[in-house]
Amino acid sequence: TLTFRTNGENPFVFLFETYSDIAAIRDTPPQFFWGDPNGGDVATIWRTMYTGIYRCNFLLDNINRVKANLSQDKILAIEAQARFLRAYYYFILSEFWGGVPLIVHTQKLSEAYVPRNSKEEVVTFIMSELEEASKTLTEKNQPNTMTITKGAAWALQSRIALYNNQWQKSIDAAQKVIAMEGTQYVLNPNYGDICMRAGKTSKEIIWAIQYNYNDITHTTPQTFRSRMASGFSNRMPVQSLVDSYDCIDGLPIDKSLLYNPKKPFENRDPRLGLTIAVPGSVYFGYQFETNKDSLMCWNYNVSPAKRVPNLDATHTFASFSGYCWRKYADSKETDPAKSDINAIVVRYAEVLLNYAEAKIEANAIDESVYTSINKIRQRAGMPLITANKSQSELRSVVRKERKIELACEGLRYYDILRWKLADKLLNGPCYGRIPKGLLASAPKIDENGTPDYSSVSNTSQMRVIQMRIFDKTKNYLWPIPGIEIQTNPKLVQNPNY
Repeated sequence: TLTFRTNGENPFVFLFETYSDIAAIRDTPPQFFWGDPNGGDVATIWRTMYTGIYRCNFLLDNINRVKANLSQDKILAIEAQARFLRAYYYFILSEFWGGVPLIVHTQKLSEAYVPRNSKEEVVTFIMSELEEASKTLTEKNQPNTMTITKGAAWALQSRIALYNNQWQKSIDAAQKVIAMEGTQYVLNPNYGDICMRAGKTSKEIIWAIQYNYNDITHTTPQTFRSRMASGFSNRMPVQSLVDSYDCIDGLPIDKSLLYNPKKPFENRDPRLGLTIAVPGSVYFGYQFETNKDSLMCWNYNVSPAKRVPNLDATHTFASFSGYCWRKYADSKETDPAKSDINAIVVRYAEVLLNYAEAKIEANAIDESVYTSINKIRQRAGMPLITANKSQSELRSVVRKERKIELACEGLRYYDILRWKLADKLLNGPCYGRIPKGLLASAPKIDENGTPDYSSVSNTSQMRVIQMRIFDKTKNYLWPIPGIEIQTNPKLVQNPNY
């Protein structure tokens, strides 16, 4: 599950979203994955990333052995791509664990016991490697290939620098990508296409994990789709994400006069309906309705349409939240267990948001901040952000925009960790919809786009999908896998594990 490409599994970038506050796996709370040195994904991710690092190290240590058969330009190109991949693996390790062993050559058995480097040392190495790789990587963006470009290296730099409060480095890296807008990188005109088959060739995609029917596929649609659409519905968006989308006047649902609790999905940011299947919409040719009293639904896949038993309301394992993902669940793919939609690692909209956030945090606010955010909002059909906002107001804007624009793309968990919001957002009940009704009123929406249901009169009727636990004294870092601590006496465990 947690490799770049595993036939018949989900790309790991999707799984990272379920560690966050906006998504859930039906049968497992997120602390199961990262809260125990001996459980969940802790050992799997550590092992997978270091396996990738080992392969990159081996290639870099030995590539000159084939110099008689490859041109120097080819060797340099392969080296640059290996450096990028190694940097990407270390990025994931450093964000989850902080400081980790920085291994840059193939180890002998006698060198196996290594201590942790500091996170600062790892980040410095990553940034240096990406800069070095960018000198050789191609400029041409070829989104439906595994080609790694200069823009990919700079985009990843912009992300990593932002995550580590290196504002100017993030700005500088993002500007290099922005300078290629219109030639190598373009915002896709249709937001709904980006994470579908139609988006595979979009120049908004800077780098993606590749799939194709003739080589390797993944099963994401099967885990995302509704029961009526032959899915398992076990990876789902949750109520707190649905309520984070503003109304089309640009105001949150607790402030907008356009919000109607009896018709909560009307007059909302268009990205809501393009990201999430909401009750009352059509999903894979069926009326999507998760109210438990809706025992029948319409099947529009036949003519004339007919009423059929509604599994999304009656099946024991229908979506626990009452919602399903639309992203990465394309009705043009007939077999839910075989998808060749590429898993996006980084796209141009993220770079624009990286740039805007870094400028805001550096308090270097100028017209380019508004331009970067408004390009994305204009594409979405939302009102533009007007000038003369304070730093705190713009911080709120960009945090909410990241939550909405990048939902289901594996970046939310990183964001709530670095903003130090995880102890607030990952503690307590994770809610789905009211099984036989709707919220009586809008929840209060805070400056980060987070709903608070304490003032809603019928909150007690909401379905509790799971209870979540996040200990701020330790869970901002993951525990080093227990087996690694046992076998390497030089490793020191993260605090309080």
